[in-house]
Amino acid sequence: MLTREQVFPNRVAGVIDFEDPEAAFRACVAALEGGIGTIEVSMRIPSCLDIVRGLVASTGGTLPVGVGTVAERDVVPQAKLAGAAFVATTIVLPEVAAACREQDILCVMGALTPSEVDLARRSGADVVHLFPVQAMGGPDYVRWLQGPMAGTPFWVSGGVEIDQIEEYLSLGVVAVGLTTALFPPDAVRRGDSAVITALARRAVTAGGAVWAS
Repeated sequence: MLTREQVFPNRVAGVIDFEDPEAAFRACVAALEGGIGTIEVSMRIPSCLDIVRGLVASTGGTLPVGVGTVAERDVVPQAKLAGAAFVATTIVLPEVAAACREQDILCVMGALTPSEVDLARRSGADVVHLFPVQAMGGPDYVRWLQGPMAGTPFWVSGGVEIDQIEEYLSLGVVAVGLTTALFPPDAVRRGDSAVITALARRAVTAGGAVWAS
């Protein structure tokens, strides 16, 4: 199993959820070209695992790609076989965490309330996915959680904007996940790779500012 540091090498992840699998694949390639270190492909996308295979093949397996919005434990071995570096859920699913342990693949488990965060960790999550973090107050919510839950490895996503990356990373979260901020639906639909690559570069620069400080 890859470590958290290996799965999130520059702590900025792109999260793609788009109905057209070919457009989604092209968007992911554009984001990777802009320096995004990690990609999560939602199971809501038709042929999700084919996209994962394609991304793994196109990068020679050098950049971590994961499967997101996982709701069933049976998906975990399929994700591992496709070359995924991690599996992510939206809610607490102990059975998915158990399957991740069996398959030796990093588990990112969705949670939002303090009780859910605690349950996710007790269930074996390697990283807790705070989603949708913006709906709960964004960075301020992370600060509040870090008091009683210091040391919890959080990945934040859901409404996060590029200009918030530096603040989130300065709080010590494992990674920041970007959805439409990185993959604007119109740009994905048009196949406007230049727009997505430019957004990716902005995001990576924002993340790099934390390392430099």
